Amino acid sequence: FYERGGGAECRLHWTPPGQQDQAIPQSQLRATGTLTREVWTGVTGNNVSNIPTGSAPTSTTTLTSFEAPSNWADNYGTRVRGYITAPATGNYRFWIASDNASELWLSTNSNPANRRRVARVIGQTNPRQWTKESNQRSSAISLVQGQVYYVEALQKEGVGSDNLAVGWAKPGQS
Repeated sequence: FYERGGGAECRLHWTPPGQQDQAIPQSQLRATGTLTREVWTGVTGNNVSNIPTGSAPTSTTTLTSFEAPSNWADNYGTRVRGYITAPATGNYRFWIASDNASELWLSTNSNPANRRRVARVIGQTNPRQWTKESNQRSSAISLVQGQVYYVEALQKEGVGSDNLAVGWAKPGQS
């Protein structure tokens, strides 16, 4: 739902078995297991700084894994963002792979204002090519089990093939 002015409102309703139509209570709404993918089309260049994140995106979709479609288009920028919950306490490593340039940001908590860049691709990689550039891998980052962390990836595509994926190694994994 998008309201650009005026007094419109949106309510989500359901009809549970054997009951009348009713507004879905907040206790039944959960936004887990997805990330938001925002795309700005018609953006030239190959640098993440070319993405106009201060303006409204051309389109917005959701992803169920931290991987955007490959060979999607040319001259666009993408921001994929959401929240992760650490399944265990310990040191994590993150990787990013992309064509063209990209940056991976992670917050120290659920607040996006506390994000910091932890990995990036300067040139380009093939899909899931995790070891082309040394800066694709983060240093060890300590996360706490059950804690929610804001995560964001930016990717700028020029022309040719394109891809974006983020991976992680949990404590004890190589």
